Amino acid sequence: MPLRQTQYGGVCPLERFEIDGAAPGSYTRDPVEACIPCNFADIRQKDFVLEKICQCLSNMTLSRYDQLRREYVSTAAEPTRPGFWRFARERAGD
Repeated sequence: MPLRQTQYGGVCPLERFEIDGAAPGSYTRDPVEACIPCNFADIRQKDFVLEKICQCLSNMTLSRYDQLRREYVSTAAEPTRPGFWRFARERAGD
């Protein structure tokens, strides 16, 4: 599962949302709003279940994501989210 697990639940590996330390069990921002614009979000899902929507690699960081996103957009003829996922997986070993 791509979400980083904490004692209170899953958080985004790209730090788009986290568990609120002041109110354990609640998020610092709405995961729906945080995930939908992300290139790792599978927006084809019918139900919003974070574990299904988030296609982020488990070892991904925000800086690595930004780097991969820029590289992918500059090399892809027609950028797509599934194309980005494949590109990121191929480059994960870099």
